[in-house]
Amino acid sequence: MYKFVSVFKTNVQTLTDKILLLEGLQSLKIPLIVSLDLEDEDRVLRVESNEHVVPLVVSKVDECNFKCEELDSFLMGIPLRSMSLS
Repeated sequence: MYKFVSVFKTNVQTLTDKILLLEGLQSLKIPLIVSLDLEDEDRVLRVESNEHVVPLVVSKVDECNFKCEELDSFLMGIPLRSMSLS
């Protein structure tokens, strides 16, 4: 089970686009579990990993000529936004 889960809104539209993006994320050579829901109005991309990979994912999505926006990230089920950095 991975520690981090990050959820993104994307502009991916077609199955071909989805495959292209998933192959791009696979090229990061980091163990990830990735899903992309084309049926959802936000085309939700969900990424599970052992480390916080949001900057890498956003960069790779941009490199594949798509857009994404982080909706939320979780560490062991707890939203990162609610964690104090103190």
